[in-house]
Amino acid sequence: LPPQELVLRAIQSTPEVRAAQAVLDRAEAEARMRQVGPHEPQLTLIPQTRRIDGDRRYREWEIDLSRGVRWPGKARLDREIGQAGREAASLAFEDAHHAAARRLLGLWSDWQRAAAAATLREAQLAAWQRERTAVTRRVQLGDAASRDQVALDAAVAQAEAAVAQAQADADTAQLALSSAFPDLPLPERLRLPAAPTPLDGSDTSWVTLIQQRSHEIGTAAAIARKKDAEARRARADRLPDPLIGLRMISDRGGREHALGVTVTVPLGVSYRAAEAAAAGADAMGAEAELSMVRRDVGRDARQVVTLARARYTIWQRQQQAAVATRSSADKAERGYALGELGLDEMLIARRAAQEAELAASRAEIDAIESVTRVKVDAHAMWHRHDPGDHDEDMPTPADTGSDAGTASLLHPALPALPAGG
Repeated sequence: LPPQELVLRAIQSTPEVRAAQAVLDRAEAEARMRQVGPHEPQLTLIPQTRRIDGDRRYREWEIDLSRGVRWPGKARLDREIGQAGREAASLAFEDAHHAAARRLLGLWSDWQRAAAAATLREAQLAAWQRERTAVTRRVQLGDAASRDQVALDAAVAQAEAAVAQAQADADTAQLALSSAFPDLPLPERLRLPAAPTPLDGSDTSWVTLIQQRSHEIGTAAAIARKKDAEARRARADRLPDPLIGLRMISDRGGREHALGVTVTVPLGVSYRAAEAAAAGADAMGAEAELSMVRRDVGRDARQVVTLARARYTIWQRQQQAAVATRSSADKAERGYALGELGLDEMLIARRAAQEAELAASRAEIDAIESVTRVKVDAHAMWHRHDPGDHDEDMPTPADTGSDAGTASLLHPALPALPAGG
């Protein structure tokens, strides 16, 4: 897997994460707007000329300075809405980062699978070519039939076609990865570990941890709180904010002056009542959405953990099958060299061994991807925050089992998980 510092840098530069950052900036600005309120001072200046029959003209003016005033409860609700909106946008930004990490893992694994297949196909082609050279020599010496030469030519042609297809798949996978994450450098050659690492800890602990650290759930919860506050704000707005002002008048060329206070209160409640009902429906919908997100995240968490266990077992079985078919192919080759088996039997054994080797390679990368996916979803790796940011989400020892003492798996913020599956 690529180093974490390179992964975080590549993820941060993706347009999805930058767009989420812009949404967060907007939410912060909206929170400041709600902090100060929607009302601004208004200045009205009315210069006029009064003309009286039989008298002269008088210059007059009127100045009104007014401002709307929020009731104290509304100001508190506006601050609550702004805070919830900021929190929702912040968690959505983190979720965009997490989604990009999962996307990178998928594309990286696709490229690894394709690159490994291309490498194996090239090695298989080289083996077929060596076998054809040996058979050609045996035909020349009269130790093999010419039809064996034709069969090996066909096998080499098939291997060349497989190499071409595998290389095309590898180039396509690399292009997809480089297009999505252009800032992530790719290694010159594929490097796979000696063996995949199984998922440590218990399934329940991982599922619980993924749910506790889910930004998707946090975002939905913050949106639900925001919608609830907006519904309460809409109900409070059925009592409209008054507009309070100061009015100054100069009449008859300054001979008459007036100073007064104005209070303006909007009338009518039908529109505000409907608006409050609509906001209440939005709040109920947000609560239902939160329940759906919790359900889906819990289901997905159980699925990825189960898949990680299954794919590790599948790799073990595929590895055993590859060893067995390789041994069978070696025996078939010796039997063909000694004249005990025909070429067709040897070719069948060799192809079975090659396909088993390819399946084992794919299963190995699948196992690595699945275990990494669990850790990415649990924010144990490829996570933007510093260690300790999720300490409040750590399961207690009772949540993770009485055997908690295993190493904390790549990330200091992870609780110790019990061994076993």
